[in-house]
Amino acid sequence: MAEPGSPADVLIVGGGVAALETLMALRDLAGDRVRVTLVAPEPDFVYRPMAVAEPFGLGEARRYPLRRIVEDFGADLVQAGVAALDAPGGRVALRSGDTMTYDTLVLAPGARMLPAFDDAVTFSGPGSGPEMRALLDELEQRRVRRIAFVAPTMVGWTLPLYELALLTGRHTITRDLQVELVLVTPEQRPLALFGDGPSGAVAELLTAAGIEFIGGSHVDLRDGAVRLIPGGRAFGAERLVALPLVRGPKLEGVPAERDFGFIPVDRHGRVDELDGVYAAGDATNFPVKQGGLAAQQADAVAEHVAARHGARLEPSPFHPVLRGLLFAGGPERYMRADQQGVGAVAAQALWWPPTKIAGRYLAPYLYEREAAAVPGPAPEGFADLEVPLDLTAAAPVRG
Repeated sequence: MAEPGSPADVLIVGGGVAALETLMALRDLAGDRVRVTLVAPEPDFVYRPMAVAEPFGLGEARRYPLRRIVEDFGADLVQAGVAALDAPGGRVALRSGDTMTYDTLVLAPGARMLPAFDDAVTFSGPGSGPEMRALLDELEQRRVRRIAFVAPTMVGWTLPLYELALLTGRHTITRDLQVELVLVTPEQRPLALFGDGPSGAVAELLTAAGIEFIGGSHVDLRDGAVRLIPGGRAFGAERLVALPLVRGPKLEGVPAERDFGFIPVDRHGRVDELDGVYAAGDATNFPVKQGGLAAQQADAVAEHVAARHGARLEPSPFHPVLRGLLFAGGPERYMRADQQGVGAVAAQALWWPPTKIAGRYLAPYLYEREAAAVPGPAPEGFADLEVPLDLTAAAPVRG
């Protein structure tokens, strides 16, 4: 714990988007009022959104050493996993058996990802690339002729499934392979959260790629067939590519919702019933799990933590703005949602910098380290209009 007059000890658990955005925002907003330590089990931050491109040889999920990032922002790094929280004692227990104390704790460990189906390619990030690449090899050898891409649940973020399907469609067209591709999702329309305009544009891309879209459905696998629920329609699929089920982090001493284990927080990221404990990102009970939204949650947390430790600011609550960059191997599509369910879609950037993960601090930091980055502020005439996400469009958790 910090001595009177010394900086407050802020412990951030996690090494992903929400954790790093919180770190960077705190350095800007709180300055020397806080001493920040990042606790993460892995040595690198992985830019996960580009993992879909790796099996197709069209990009890579870049890795950034966490130690370099924390040094750039005057913080410390402890490479360890967290096992439990002792909130009354103001400390966390590490998996090694050691403990660390804090004045303020920010939990951003991410979510657990579980396979939804046996014998499916479960695409959960960079580690899934080799299995997806093996499936593409089977396509090229003409050993597979029908693939179903399945979103087993509406919690999380379905855009990567569309990217995988579209990239696979492009792959089969360029190689003149006769393959049937089907995409099944609980969404009534393609990427419905973005509104009618972007949804219609994605529907056109799916049609052009020869992909059948089946919305408003879950699947049940039995007797070698994919059966749609509701309706009972069944069709054969030689291979299944599925997104994982997403669940809370299961940290002892941390409140969790009963069904799926997510951490309940308010609009400032404060964890229910725990003083001085915050959470941001995929581990929380916000229904949409996406990097840009995780960054926005982290900004709200950082403002409240900075104010808690003496910064002169009025903390703003989490105000979700949905932005998504669809990568399909051709012209990129930028999409943004508004509060009436009307969305924008364009071939040019709708935000700056034009990255897959849109955010106030982390996005510019990473963008400046890209070889093709355009340094400096947004181009003249660029307008990034922030429009809030319609939370009623985020369907309840299922699966």
